[in-house]
Amino acid sequence: MCFLLIVAMLELLSCIPSTDGFATAISGQRTTPTRTKRIGGSGPTALFDAEDPHRNLPNNDEHEHEPSCVLKERNPYDVHVYYCDADEREAALELRQKMHRAFGDWMRFYPPKDRPIGPHPLPMWEADFGGYEHRHKWKDVRDFLLEENSDNLSVLIHPHSLDGDYADHTTHAFWAGRVLELRIRGWR
Repeated sequence: MCFLLIVAMLELLSCIPSTDGFATAISGQRTTPTRTKRIGGSGPTALFDAEDPHRNLPNNDEHEHEPSCVLKERNPYDVHVYYCDADEREAALELRQKMHRAFGDWMRFYPPKDRPIGPHPLPMWEADFGGYEHRHKWKDVRDFLLEENSDNLSVLIHPHSLDGDYADHTTHAFWAGRVLELRIRGWR
């Protein structure tokens, strides 16, 4: 019962906007405890261990590593870049053009969705890694997005793992910019 209360409290914290948040896990073949960092805004700045949410973890650079999970042998990762208004849409499409120039020879890019769709609470555009053989390019894409996202758009990179959609969009998710609450409550 106490664990469910803690999980519910952590879900409430995920609603708090942050200016530079991410959720990710340490690299390796097995799933490890999720570490979530929220910085800025009115929310707390902390790292939490999913197995013991009361224990603060050291404030280190966990986002140096790709998620720890077993990927499905298809497209290993999706990238979602969100926008709210016309100015953010323009910035998002500029970022899309830059990303297409940098990775267009192996990434697949999809048309923008100018309305919330599926688990995505805001309009966005999506790209994916195009095939399992590109799974090791996660760090290159992450570094590019951290460097080129000067407008601080909300960006999600999530895997397609054997752990399922819920884990892929939460414990294995990497966020650049403001962390958004995805519409995934029914996925558990």
